[in-house]
Amino acid sequence: MNEINVSIPYSFFKDIFEDSFKYNLMPTTDEHASTSIENVKKYWVLLNSGTRNELIRLSKCYISLNGRKKDDVKDFLQWAEDNIHNQHQASLQRPLVDMLPVVNMAKVNHKAGD
Repeated sequence: MNEINVSIPYSFFKDIFEDSFKYNLMPTTDEHASTSIENVKKYWVLLNSGTRNELIRLSKCYISLNGRKKDDVKDFLQWAEDNIHNQHQASLQRPLVDMLPVVNMAKVNHKAGD
């Protein structure tokens, strides 16, 4: 599959992700439920607590509608509850170097002059 990297606001990403999950869990699209759950697990660390709670709520609604793939969704609910507090990564960017110590140049220059 080809991959396209784009920059979009998080709120837009969240809305698209929730809508996709909701659509794929609908009882008429049971064949896509497993794929949707795997995507949620893959991108869980990117989701904030509100989005995680919404996906859990959608899963509970799905179970209450007697979806055919209840076991997959029940397993996901257990996994989500176990991982609900995993740290949300607001930014995946990492500094290019480790933090460097601050140097007081006045002391360095004074010692060089001695």
